[in-house]
Amino acid sequence: MKNNDLFIKFAHKLANSIQDEINNNFRRLDNWEIKPTKNNKRPQIVTKSDINSEKIMRKLINKEFPKHGIIGEELGSENETAEFVWVLDPIDGTKAFVAGLPVFGSMIGLMYNAKPILGLIDQPITKDRIWGGKEGSFLNNKQIKTRQFKSIKKTICAITDPAMFLDEDQLIYNKVSDNVLYIRHGTDCWGYAMCAAGSIDLVIEKDLELWDIVAASAIIEGAGGIVTSWNKQEAASDRSVIAAGNIETYNYFIELINNK
Repeated sequence: MKNNDLFIKFAHKLANSIQDEINNNFRRLDNWEIKPTKNNKRPQIVTKSDINSEKIMRKLINKEFPKHGIIGEELGSENETAEFVWVLDPIDGTKAFVAGLPVFGSMIGLMYNAKPILGLIDQPITKDRIWGGKEGSFLNNKQIKTRQFKSIKKTICAITDPAMFLDEDQLIYNKVSDNVLYIRHGTDCWGYAMCAAGSIDLVIEKDLELWDIVAASAIIEGAGGIVTSWNKQEAASDRSVIAAGNIETYNYFIELINNK
């Protein structure tokens, strides 16, 4: 796509624009509150930095690309049927942010006709940044590739929170756990980032929204991986995600998930 370089530069601009807001409020004990949730779902936390950061990015998008749509975790959607739509999660891993742990990230994704084409994940505390799309993916300016298949028994899996797996999904969590080398919990967006970078083989999650996966999908696919829902449709279309670094790992675990 001829505008790809322009959009990548702009994604970096968006990430840069919110770094001060996030850095200045990291490890502040008064910067958060509990959000109301539907259907007794897992408690959700929001910080002032989540909201302020999304406002900053929305203002820049509306100024630079007024015809583009925006979908954001904190402030909802505008012009979401547009050809190009930016998908924003200013602080993915808010619980880590509140706990003072630098394993959260700012997720910035771009969709073209409802398909992810570009993603960027920024960690302003550690200064790590990963981005990518169809023309390749990069971690701190170095091109990255997903890990080639070696053995199912050597599979390293990332899952943000076992509490995502409720009722019959708990059986899926147990089956995955029995078939991998180990599961690393609490990774949030960096589980996906390290899948793209070749350190993690597999990410399996449930109870996700669009802003949780658009950026990660583009980055992982740009590095050679596969990202879908558990039923092999668009990632998070039914709020489920499986991301794998190679087709062998993907095929094994997608069959495991669906062979209930």
